[in-house]
Amino acid sequence: MHDIETSSLPAVIKGKADWREYRPLRLPNGVTCVLVQDKESKTTACSVSVAVGASADPRELSGLAHFCEHMCFLGSEAYPKENEFKSYLSSHGGRSNASTSMSQTCYKFDVLADHAEKVIDIFANFFIAPLFTQSGTSREVNAVDSENSKNESNDGRRRLQILKALADPNHHYSKFSTGNSKTLPAVDEDKAGFVREALLAFHKKHYTPENMTVVVVGPQSLDTLEEWIVPRFARVRNNFEEKSQEKMSKAEKLVDVAAKDLPKDSFGCPPVPYNPAFKAEVQKNQWPVILTTKPLQSLRKLYLYFPLPSTREYGDQSPYGLLGHLIGHEGKGSIFSDLQNKELITSLSAGPRLADIDQSLMQINISLTEKGEQQWQEVVSTVFQYCKMLQRTCENVKNGDEKDISELHRIWDEIITVRKLNFDQNSPSNAYSFAPNFANSVRKNGTEKCLSIGSLLEETKESLPFDLFSQFLSQMTPENCFIERCSKKAWEEATGGNEEIPDTNPDDIFGLKVEQWYGVKYHLSPIEKSVVKLWNENFNPGSTYLRLPDKNEFIARDLSLCDDLAKNGPRISHEMKPPNLINIDGFGRLWHRLDDRYCLPKSSVSILLRTPSTNNILDQKSNKWIYDTDTAMHTSILLNVFSDALAQETYDAEIAGLHWNLSNTPSGLILRCSGYSEHLPKFTLHILSLFFADQKTIDGVFLEEKYLSAIKDRFLRSFSSYFESKRADTYASYYTGFLLSSESKGMHDTIRATESIDLSSLRRHHHNLISNCKFEVDCLVGGNISKADAEKLFDGVKNIVEGTSRMDDVTPNVITGPIERKLKEGEEVHLHFQSQNTEEQNGCVLMSFQSSTPAFKGRHLSTNESLVRSAAVRTICHMIREPMFNQLRTKEQLGYIVSAYYDNSLSCTSNKDQSSLDETSTALSSTTPIDSLVINVLSKKVPPPVLTQRIDEFLNTFGDKLKYLPEEEMKSHTDALSKKMKKPKQKLGDEMHVQQTKIRNYAPEIIGSNGASGKMPWDSGKELADAIEGLNRADLVKTWNDMVVGKRRTRIVSHVYGNTFPFKDTYLSDFEARNKRRNVQVLTSLDSIKDKRNTLAQYSDRIQTCGRSNLLNRRNVAVLGAIGTGLAFFLLSKRNTSVGDKKK
Repeated sequence: MHDIETSSLPAVIKGKADWREYRPLRLPNGVTCVLVQDKESKTTACSVSVAVGASADPRELSGLAHFCEHMCFLGSEAYPKENEFKSYLSSHGGRSNASTSMSQTCYKFDVLADHAEKVIDIFANFFIAPLFTQSGTSREVNAVDSENSKNESNDGRRRLQILKALADPNHHYSKFSTGNSKTLPAVDEDKAGFVREALLAFHKKHYTPENMTVVVVGPQSLDTLEEWIVPRFARVRNNFEEKSQEKMSKAEKLVDVAAKDLPKDSFGCPPVPYNPAFKAEVQKNQWPVILTTKPLQSLRKLYLYFPLPSTREYGDQSPYGLLGHLIGHEGKGSIFSDLQNKELITSLSAGPRLADIDQSLMQINISLTEKGEQQWQEVVSTVFQYCKMLQRTCENVKNGDEKDISELHRIWDEIITVRKLNFDQNSPSNAYSFAPNFANSVRKNGTEKCLSIGSLLEETKESLPFDLFSQFLSQMTPENCFIERCSKKAWEEATGGNEEIPDTNPDDIFGLKVEQWYGVKYHLSPIEKSVVKLWNENFNPGSTYLRLPDKNEFIARDLSLCDDLAKNGPRISHEMKPPNLINIDGFGRLWHRLDDRYCLPKSSVSILLRTPSTNNILDQKSNKWIYDTDTAMHTSILLNVFSDALAQETYDAEIAGLHWNLSNTPSGLILRCSGYSEHLPKFTLHILSLFFADQKTIDGVFLEEKYLSAIKDRFLRSFSSYFESKRADTYASYYTGFLLSSESKGMHDTIRATESIDLSSLRRHHHNLISNCKFEVDCLVGGNISKADAEKLFDGVKNIVEGTSRMDDVTPNVITGPIERKLKEGEEVHLHFQSQNTEEQNGCVLMSFQSSTPAFKGRHLSTNESLVRSAAVRTICHMIREPMFNQLRTKEQLGYIVSAYYDNSLSCTSNKDQSSLDETSTALSSTTPIDSLVINVLSKKVPPPVLTQRIDEFLNTFGDKLKYLPEEEMKSHTDALSKKMKKPKQKLGDEMHVQQTKIRNYAPEIIGSNGASGKMPWDSGKELADAIEGLNRADLVKTWNDMVVGKRRTRIVSHVYGNTFPFKDTYLSDFEARNKRRNVQVLTSLDSIKDKRNTLAQYSDRIQTCGRSNLLNRRNVAVLGAIGTGLAFFLLSKRNTSVGDKKK
C-alpha cells in the first residue's frame, strides 16, 4: 500500500438503490479524489474535472482552454507517442473523450477492468507532464478549426454565438469558446511558437492540483483503486510561479490577465458578487427588446430570458425548483394548457439556461403554431399574466391567506416526494457516463452532497423557500426581460427582406447586426410601450384560465415489492434471465419476466400490435401488401396527434415517473410504458383504451383539428427545411438509406402525402386501424409485477383491442418488418450530391461495406459460417477505429469527424406467398440481420473524391498489416470486444429493450412455426462473444478480403459536397478514369437511385418468392420509409433532442 498521507473528506450520501461504495480523499498536493467501487461494472472509468474553462481565455487567443484540452491527449514525457493512449484503449475495449465549457474542462475514459492500471498511468501523466510539442500544436489546431466549422451550420451553436454578442462585451460569458485557426494561429510559422508558449502558460496557471477533481469507478476494491490513483495524481505539481508583470512574457501576461475574468467556481469558495452577462445597460436601458434570429431549420420558436442571481449558494433551497415546476407545467391551469387550447403553442419548457457561480439566466422556451406566431404578443402576455398570478399568490401568503399557503406547501411537498423517490429508486448508470458528471458535481458541490444535490433530501413541506421564490419571481417582469423570435417569418418581418447591413453608427443598438465569429446576422428592435403596458397589467383571476396545478394523483406511495421479489432481494450480479412465454393464443403472446436483479418498485410494459396496415395497403388484384406513402404518413401524423392531445392529461404522470410512447415501427404499432409499479398497469390500459376509443363518442375524441393542424405544420416545416439545415454526413446517410432501405419516392412525395391529410381522412385511417385490422400481439411485461398481474394486464389489452375490431371481417395479416436491399457480389455504387445547406463548409464521404453473408442471429437460426463472419466483421470494426483516427485525423488532419463503426441492419421476408393467404391466416416471417462496416469522414480540407482516395489508401495499408498481425495483438482485440459484449445491462429499461427487440424480430419466425419459445435467440450476444474469442488471423483476413478489398466486395460510397469544394463534373471524369477496371456505378440524382434500387433484390437468408409486403427502414427514422433513413427521429418527435458528436 502507498505511504502517502491523505485526508478523509465527508462521506457521500447515496440512494437506497445505489450498490456502489465511495471513498473521498484529499491528496497532500490538493487534488480531490473520490474512489468508487462498482462491483457490477465490467469496465473501469476515470475522469478529471479541472476548474478552468473558456472564461479564462485571453481574448487575443479565443479557444485556448479548448485547444489545451485537445493537446493534453497528445502525449506526455512518460508516454511521448501521440496515439499511445487511444491505441491502448482501442486494443482493450476502451474509449475516451473530453469537453470544455465556460467554467470547467472535463476528461474521461473507460477500459475493460483488467487493463485499467496502465491506462490510469498514461492518463495521469497528461496532467503531470504533457508534451505540447510544436508539431502537435501546429497539427491539432486544424482539429479545433474543423470542430468549429462543423458547428457553423448548427442552429443551436449559431444562436449561442448571437446570445454572446448580446452580452456585456467585458463579461467572461461573451468569449468565443471553441476557437479556430484564426484565433489560434498555430499553423502560422511566425506565430506557432507564441501559441505554444501561451498553451504552456495556460496549463501552468490553471492545471494545478487544487483545481483538479479525480474520480475513478471500477469493480476493483477501494484499496486497489486507491493504490492506483493516489501515488500517480499525488505527482501532479503546481508549476505556476508568481511573477511581476515586468518579468512575464507576452503570452504569460495574456494568460494572467485573462485568469482574472474567471470567477472561482469550486466547493468551499466564497460566494461571488452578482455579475450578470445580460443587463439592460448593454442595450442602453431599452429593455424589453426583441432579438430576431433566422434559423436554418424551419423552426418557429419564442424565447423569454430573465437575468437572475446565482442560486449556487442556496443548494436545495434554490427557487428554481418551484419556479421551473410551475411555469413549465403542462397540466390544467398552466401556461401551456391555456395556450395549447387556444392553438397558439405546441410545447413549453422553463428553467435556467445558465446556472453559473456569478449569475443565472432563466429561459422559457416555446414552440409556436402558425397562429401562435401571428399572435406572439398574446403568448408573451399569457406568460407575464401567469407570473402576475404567482406574484399575487405570494402577496396573499404574506398577508396570511391559508388557502394559498396550503397550496404552495402541497406543491412543494409533491416536488420533494418525487425528487426523493427518484434518488432512492434509481439504479446506478454505467461508469463511463457517471464518472465525469460525478467529478463535476464533486468539484462544485463537495463530496457529501455531490450525488444528492437537487434531490431535496433534507427538505420538508414547511421548508418551502418562499422568500427566495418571491424575490426571483418579482424580477420576472418585462423590464428585466429580452425576447427572442426565431423563425424565417419573424426574420422577414424584422428585416423587410433586406439583409444588407446598413452603414449606421456602430453605437446604435437597434437594427440589423452581424455576429463576429460565425458571421451570423441578427436583428434587434424595440417593443412598443403600449405592448409593454399590456404585459404589465395586473392579474385578473376572474378573466383567465390560469391557476396553480391540481393535486398529482400519480405519485407513487406504495413502493412494496411483489412477494417473489421481496424474499430474493437485489441480485445484480446474476445474469439477465429471458422472459417466459406464459400465454399464447389466437390473439397473441404474453411474455413475462420478474425483475430478480434490481428489485425496485418499477415495471415496464411493451405492447407490439403487429399489422401491415400502418404502412401498407392491400392490392386487391394481387392480394399483396404494398408500401404506401399516404398510409405511412397518416399513421405517423395520427400517433403525433394522439401524443399532443394527451400532453395535458398525462403530464402529472410524466413528472411522477410514469412514461409512455406510442410509435410506428416496420412491424406495426408499439406502446411502451414504464415507471413505478403502483399505477403502471392501470395507466397503460388507460392510454391504450384512449387510442382504441371510437372517435364518434364525446369522451373518446382526440382527433381534433387544432392538434392535426399543429402536427401537419411541424411535419411540413421539418420536411421542407431538411435539405437546407443539416450536416453533410446526415445527407450522406440519407442517400445511402434511400438506395438500400427506403421505399420512398422522395421528399416531394412525402410532402404531397402530408399536405393531403385532413381530419376526415385521418379519422377514416384511425377507424380502419382499430376496427378493420387483425392485430397479432406480442406483450412483454417485466419488473416488479407478478405473473398473475401480468396475465390480468394482458386480458385488459385483449378486451380493449378486440372490443373495437370486427375480427370476423378483417383483411389477411402479414408479418412485416424492415427491408434491406442487397448489392450483387463485386458491385460498387458511388453517390455524388451537393449539399443544399448554404452554410455547410464541410464535405463528407460515408463508405459502407455490406457483408454478403447473412449476420448471425442465434445458434438455432444461423449457420456456423454466419457466426464466424459476424464475429470477424465486428472484430475488424473494433480494430480499425483507432489506427484510422490516428492516420486520417491526428496525422493527416483531414477533419474533426473521422469514425469507423459496425452497423447491423435487418430485412424481413414472408415465408409464404401473400397471394395464397385467406382472410384468417397469417404469413410467418423471417428476419435476416446484415453486417456492415461504415466509415465516415467530414472534411473541408480536401474534396470528397480525394477523401475517398485517402480512405482507400489507409484501407490498403491496414489490410497489409492485418495479414501479419501478431497473434498477441489480435488476441487483445478479440478478448476486449468479447468482454464488452458480455457486459451486463445495469438498467431494467435497457434489459427490456433488448428482449423486446428480439421478440419483435424473431418471435413470428420461431414461435409461429412450432409454438415453443426454446429456440428464441436470447443468448445470441454471448454466443457471438464466444465466437469472437475463438477467431484466428485467417478468419479476419478472409473476411477483410471478401468484404473490404477483394473483387467480391459490395460497397456504397456516398459523397456530399460542401461550399469549400462544391461539386464539379471534373470530379466524376477524374473518378471514372481511375476506376475503369472496377464494376463501379455512379449515381447523381434521386431518380437514378430509384432506378438502381429497382434492380436490387431484397436481402434474405433464403431464396424467396414474395410480394413487396415489407418495408422500410433499418435505422431510427421518423416516418418509416416515407423519407428514407437520413431523416432523424427528432424531426418528428414532440420534443426535440440533440445528439452529440464523439470527439477524441
